[in-house]
Amino acid sequence: MSNPQSFSFGQTSQVSTLEQQLETVWGYIDSQNVSQAVSACRNFNQSYSNSADGWFATSFLALQLRDASQALRAIDKAINLAPKEPKWQIHKAQCCLLAGDKKTAQTIITPLIAQDYQDAKVCADLALVLNKLALYSQASKYYEQAIELAPNDAGLYFNLAAIQRYLGKTHKAEVNLNWAISINPNDYEAYLQRASLRKHTKDDNHVEQLQEVLNKGISHPIGKAQVCYALAKECEDLKQYQQSFEYLQQGANARRKNMKYDVSNDITTLNKIVDVFDDNFFREKNQNIAKNRADGDHAIFVLGLPRTGSTLIERIISSHTNVNNAGELNDFAIQMMAQVKAQAATPPRSKLALIEFTKTLDFKALGQAYTHHTQEHVFNGGKFIDKLPLNSLYVGLIHLALPKAKIIHVKRNSLDTIFSIYKQLFTNGYPFSYDLTELTQYYIAHHKLMTHWHHVMPEVIHQVNYEDVLQDVTGEAKKLIKYCRLDWQAQCSDFHQNKAPSTTASASQVREKIYKSSAGKWRHYETQLSAVKEQIAQASIAFS
Repeated sequence: MSNPQSFSFGQTSQVSTLEQQLETVWGYIDSQNVSQAVSACRNFNQSYSNSADGWFATSFLALQLRDASQALRAIDKAINLAPKEPKWQIHKAQCCLLAGDKKTAQTIITPLIAQDYQDAKVCADLALVLNKLALYSQASKYYEQAIELAPNDAGLYFNLAAIQRYLGKTHKAEVNLNWAISINPNDYEAYLQRASLRKHTKDDNHVEQLQEVLNKGISHPIGKAQVCYALAKECEDLKQYQQSFEYLQQGANARRKNMKYDVSNDITTLNKIVDVFDDNFFREKNQNIAKNRADGDHAIFVLGLPRTGSTLIERIISSHTNVNNAGELNDFAIQMMAQVKAQAATPPRSKLALIEFTKTLDFKALGQAYTHHTQEHVFNGGKFIDKLPLNSLYVGLIHLALPKAKIIHVKRNSLDTIFSIYKQLFTNGYPFSYDLTELTQYYIAHHKLMTHWHHVMPEVIHQVNYEDVLQDVTGEAKKLIKYCRLDWQAQCSDFHQNKAPSTTASASQVREKIYKSSAGKWRHYETQLSAVKEQIAQASIAFS
């Protein structure tokens, strides 16, 4: 947390004291001394209630503590004292985003994006908000402006490259990542992002540079993992499969050793869902409340495990003029928890108790809440795609709350799925992905869950196999569009021409034509995956 302010006060002793006390406030904030910072902010505001800078500091601290209501109250006081200061307005938009109020955030930001600013931090903060609002072209503009004002800030180049990757400008993204690395050679995430942008060749790769960085020693485990994953990716591009796997394993081990995680807890959760939402449950619910549910006709859920090709399916469907790509929303889980809080006399005390309680929910209320909170994604009466993989845990609840919603389950060859997940360094989530034994155990339990959903809800879920799409894009695309109750449009099979931004790990690949070499990649690592193959076979799951 760094002090974003520059101060220009007069020379009176009172002002000097104000400046000194404000510096003390920011000192506590910067050092993350929460109790002292809270006390200092309170005392400062009592002594200098007309200082907009003081109220901003209070709001900044509250935002770091994720207290949106307190952050908004404080920044509103700053805005009342200095209504023309853009920094306060940008900060308020950030507070609104934390509170889940995107509409107000966009209303605040809209009049600000027609202006030029001569402060790099103002430009960068504005770009950050625009990024969160998915206004990527405008965000790119302000990151570029920030770089002009602060050309030695590596973080600005990295953030601009991330936006350019979303927009499919991979060459420009690589140039800016190279700048970020040249300014800060310890920006390990930049190495990983650069490796993901394209397929590397014998004459154009960064393997030697990455090996040099790794050999110098990296103390931070995530930084080490990022460089190892980058090396694994580039070595695989060069068909150096043994070396690729060794780097991959080294990176995964570095990440796993610094996590507290027990895969058995997740497996117990998945099995509990199967037990609670059984045949008898659905038989009863379908008879008793079918007429009382929200319809959900606008929603298309694309789900399954990550790295199965769900982004490809999303791009095919969102190429249709009546479909909006809303991204990986967590709205359903949020609204489910809100309904639990509203309806439970006492909150469930464990994850298993929570699962048990959700079968008693008012599904009509849940469906209406989800529909209300996703209304912004519905354009001109069309449909939107919610592509959060973890929605696979809530398939039963989704169908009961939104019986007309479309649910698309994307599957891929089991060993390709497992190895593709293992190769991905996720920013957050999927803690099972860094150990092949744990990953395979989770895969088997998840496979059991999805098989269960298909069994208890026949003809509800549309399953699409990634390999089938590779063999016949147009045929599978037509099936998808028909299932979504849309008229066929030829551009749906030309998904690579879809200009919409993509923020997923597959952002670079989805802008290319389909290449069948992505199927069966696990065979390059058949020896290393022999134990996984045995586990899958014992679970009676096909792998070829």
